[in-house]
Amino acid sequence: SIAPTPPRATEERNRRAPTPLQKCATHLAQRNTPAPLERQEQSSPPDCCRVRIATATHTTTKKMTKFTKVSLASLMLLALVGASHQQETGANGAPADYNIGKDECILPGNEQNLLETAKSAEDFSTLVAALESVPELLPIFESKSDKLTVLAPTNAAFDSFFSDFNSTAEEFLADKDLTTLVLSYHVIPSVVPKDDMESALKPLFMSQVGVTTSVPGDQLALTRVTPEGADAPVIRAAGYASAAYLEGDTVWTCNGVINPINYVLMPREATVTKPELKIGGE
Repeated sequence: SIAPTPPRATEERNRRAPTPLQKCATHLAQRNTPAPLERQEQSSPPDCCRVRIATATHTTTKKMTKFTKVSLASLMLLALVGASHQQETGANGAPADYNIGKDECILPGNEQNLLETAKSAEDFSTLVAALESVPELLPIFESKSDKLTVLAPTNAAFDSFFSDFNSTAEEFLADKDLTTLVLSYHVIPSVVPKDDMESALKPLFMSQVGVTTSVPGDQLALTRVTPEGADAPVIRAAGYASAAYLEGDTVWTCNGVINPINYVLMPREATVTKPELKIGGE
């Protein structure tokens, strides 16, 4: 006959910490409320939910030091069970590696860098003013080898942000540390066009994807949601203290992509060091 399991062994087994797979499943089961703006504490996905492809160090500023090269296209491919081969090209006909780390443009003939492209677009004038207020950041947006993704708040997004939070454009730009922190939170140190986000968030793959930003320890959670009154789902980027919807198409530049968003994302450190940055009325 089989001896019964000793009571102490049963108690120890019940007290065991959840396995990494259980942690991952629990995390992915959590959904964000599809609102354009909310204040909530975001939990970071367990290590098993993240794919760390490569890291590099950038010394231009203290705020943008550790770059984790994360491609949602690669994440999607690695999530596929039984995938037989890597894609030969990325989104928009670009090379599969988007020429990351190479001193050449993503697409031949597309010579304008991120900063030049933002300057030529009327809807990013507030973003450009913020960038120019922190000269140390400018070389990052001009470098060919450092391929980036910018989640770019439009002028209307900044207007809503200044209205909702107790700040003005002048006050925001006068605080260099805050401006650097917030701008860094909108930079993904890799090339992540909207098409790659859409592919990674298809129901077959993942309902939520954590994306590393240039603010160490602060991630954005990407989800695919259908806002109230909308006819089609959109991609929602949730930060620590605010969230935004991606709107419009990806803008391709020599050294990265620009994904327009409809609100300014706020990292945790900004709300800790600047407690006055609260949603109006709170």
